[in-house]
Amino acid sequence: MTRISWIALFLTTCLLSGCGYTQQAHLPSDIKTVTVKTFKNEIPPDEQFAYRPGLEIELTNAIIDRIIFDGNLKIVDESKADAVLEGAVISYKQEGLRYDRLDSVQEYRLFLVVKFKLVDRKTKKVIIEEPNFSGRAEFFVSRSPAVTRRTAANDATTDLARSLVDRIVEEW
Repeated sequence: MTRISWIALFLTTCLLSGCGYTQQAHLPSDIKTVTVKTFKNEIPPDEQFAYRPGLEIELTNAIIDRIIFDGNLKIVDESKADAVLEGAVISYKQEGLRYDRLDSVQEYRLFLVVKFKLVDRKTKKVIIEEPNFSGRAEFFVSRSPAVTRRTAANDATTDLARSLVDRIVEEW
């Protein structure tokens, strides 16, 4: 073989073999449907100063939306589900991220932390369980901090829902 033939063979092999990363389903093959129970609020009462009422319902809806968008699992009623996803919000905190010269906070990071588990409905076996799983978002202090905090909470909820569904469905 000539040098050009070897190069062509090498390039063809590289193209056919892909980049080396694969996406595999993380779930057992018999898990095709899921029900998502409404997440609970388990934030300790002494830590609820930043809590936003209804956040656990918004999170549950965001997770359902993300599962539908992902398409690997189908949302069904619990009696027909192969698996049940349940969880609880365990922390909702913000921390200063960037400060000005006078040590006033200019940017915050908002954390939304949950615990969750996915259970095989028939065998009651836990498929996946995470005791501390988080989503986050950053926001700048503005003239209307309630609006920016609300937007950040929505972003953190979306981030957490995306990460949670990816954790359940994919393994890289």
